Amino acid sequence: MKHKIGNVIGIILIVILLPIVVVNVTLAVMGTLEPDRVAMVFGYGPVIVETGSMLPEFAPSDLLIVKKADAAKLQERDIITFYDAKGIVVSHRIIGVNSDENGARLYITKGDANNVEDRDPVSAEQVAGLVLHSIPGGGKVMEVARQPLVMGLVVGVPLALWFAYNALLKALSKRKEKKQKEERSQDDEG
Repeated sequence: MKHKIGNVIGIILIVILLPIVVVNVTLAVMGTLEPDRVAMVFGYGPVIVETGSMLPEFAPSDLLIVKKADAAKLQERDIITFYDAKGIVVSHRIIGVNSDENGARLYITKGDANNVEDRDPVSAEQVAGLVLHSIPGGGKVMEVARQPLVMGLVVGVPLALWFAYNALLKALSKRKEKKQKEERSQDDEG
């Protein structure tokens, strides 16, 4: 019975931890390969707020959840994450939608806390995604979680405990079987 409980606990831990590990490793690799791009997994990605340009909507160190979006469906009031003319990741609100001379959509953006709109309009190609949600202070947690030692501890310790628990159960089971064999052989002799 204890062995079955241990297996169930182990399976639950793996089911919970494996996706977390896969997503974290994917984000870490993508972030390393393209540090100036928003790393996306299954069309979603995290962005850490670095300035107060969107106060009070979100503050520095908040974590934004960004969803890859069809730029043609974006509209005024949406908050988007985009790459500015220098390639810097920015998250601002769309305050207007225009078209260029070829009819392509251009988004006029502005940080809520800024007095003026952003200098350059944002093209569809510059849009990384639509901001879905913000997690206050989540950027601090994300920064800590990105550290290899922390990632190793968060994932490695529970896995090591599970393997140790399984090894202990197997050793106890073998010891019990050996004891039962010895008792049977003594009964057979007696």
